[in-house]
Amino acid sequence: MMIQAKRRSAALLVALTLGAAPVSAYAAGEQPAPSSAAHDVFKIVSLGDSVSLGYEPGVTRAADVYGYADRLYVNALLRGRAELANYGALGLQSAGLTRLLAGAAEGRKLTADELQDYAAYAPEAKAQADAVAAAAPALKSSLADADLVTLTIGGNDFAALVRDLVGKTDGDAAASFETTFDEKLNIYAEQLQANLRTLRSLAPAARIEIADQYSPVSKIVGESLYSQLNASIVKLSAKLDELQISLAAEGIAVDVVHIGGAFLGKEALYTHFSPVFGVTDIHPTQAGYETIARAFAAPLWPEYTEVAPSDKAANPAPAVYIKGKLLATQNKPQLKSNTTFLALSDVAAATGAELQWDNKTKTATFKQNGRIVKLTIGAKTIEVGGAKQALNVPAYLQTVGKVSKTYVPLAAITQGLDYQVVYQAKLHTAFINS
Repeated sequence: MMIQAKRRSAALLVALTLGAAPVSAYAAGEQPAPSSAAHDVFKIVSLGDSVSLGYEPGVTRAADVYGYADRLYVNALLRGRAELANYGALGLQSAGLTRLLAGAAEGRKLTADELQDYAAYAPEAKAQADAVAAAAPALKSSLADADLVTLTIGGNDFAALVRDLVGKTDGDAAASFETTFDEKLNIYAEQLQANLRTLRSLAPAARIEIADQYSPVSKIVGESLYSQLNASIVKLSAKLDELQISLAAEGIAVDVVHIGGAFLGKEALYTHFSPVFGVTDIHPTQAGYETIARAFAAPLWPEYTEVAPSDKAANPAPAVYIKGKLLATQNKPQLKSNTTFLALSDVAAATGAELQWDNKTKTATFKQNGRIVKLTIGAKTIEVGGAKQALNVPAYLQTVGKVSKTYVPLAAITQGLDYQVVYQAKLHTAFINS
C-alpha cells in the first residue's frame, strides 16, 4: 500500500516503446503460455501507476529508469526477441485507469485532466501523465498484440487514508481507519473487476498479471500501527484472490502477483520511505523493484535471471548477450564513436553464421538463413543483401597480443543478418537475438 506524495520535485522523462506482435488464440479462462517460440517477438505491456513506470525519487532521465517491467523485459530478451511498452502514469488511481482504458477502447487521445484531477501534482508529473493519456490509441494497439500485460494499481486509491493514519495512535483513529478502509477496498475491488474485464477485451491473447499492494511503513511507527497496516494488506490480497476466482468463472483469466508478503519486515530495504530522515516517498528501491520483478516472473518462467550492470568505467564497450548467452572472449570488445566492435571470429562464433574471408580484398562475408552481409576493412559502407548502407565507423585491424584481429561493428552485422539488437542503458548491456 503506497503513500503518495502530493507533489514531486523531479521530472520523469519516459519514452513509450510501442510495437506490434501477432495475436495467438487460447481457450476462454486459460492463460496463454509465455513462450517466445510462439511469437516472433514476446510483447510486454506494463500498465498502471508509478510502480509500473519504475519511478524512484531523483530519477529524471528515461535511461536511468530500471523498474520491475524493465527487469521482466531483460529476462524475456534472454529467451528471444522481446519488446516492452510502458504506460505507467504517475499518481494514477483506479478511476483514472478506467478512463484510460476507455480512451484506448475508443482509440481516442486523452489528457491527464480527463483521467483524474492532477491539480495537486507538480507540472512535471502532470506532463508525464499527459503523455500517457495522449498515447491511449497506441495503448489499444499495444494491448491487442500483447503476450503479457502487467498491472499495478490501487496504491494511490488508499494513499490519503494511510497517510492520515500514520502518526495517530488512539483507538478511535484505528477503528475509523478500519471502517473506511473496508469501504474503499470494496470500491477498489469493484473498479478493478471492471478494469480487468475491459483489459481482457483489449488484450485477448495476453497473459494478465495484477499485483497486490505493499506497505512501506516499517515497525519504527509502532507495533500496533505496523500490525494494523499489514493486516489491511492481507485483507486486500485476499480480496484480489476472490476477484481472481470470480473472473475465472466468467472465462477471464488473471494472475494475482503477491508482493505484500515479500516486503513485510524489509520495508526499509525495499522502499525509500524513511520517516526518521523525513523521507516520505514510498516507491520501491532497486532492491524492491527486483523483488517485484521476481514475483511477476514466477508464473512466466521456471527461473529468473538477475543481470548485473556492466562496469562502464572499466569496460567502455557494453557487455553483450547473443541468443541469451553472455559473450565471453579474450578479444576485448571495443567502443568507437558509440559503436561496439567485436573481433570478426567472435561475431561468427556467437551467431553461428557462416564466415568467408577474402584476404586479397580484406572483405568478410557473413551468411545465415539466406541473408548475406559483406564488409571490407576501412570501407565506410556495409553491403546487406546486395544493397550498400553507410557505416559511422568502418571495420579496422586491432592488435591483440601479438596478433592482428579484424574488428567489425557488431550491430551493423547482426541487424544485417536480421537480428534484434537492444541496448539497456542502465545495465550498459546489449541483447542480440535472432
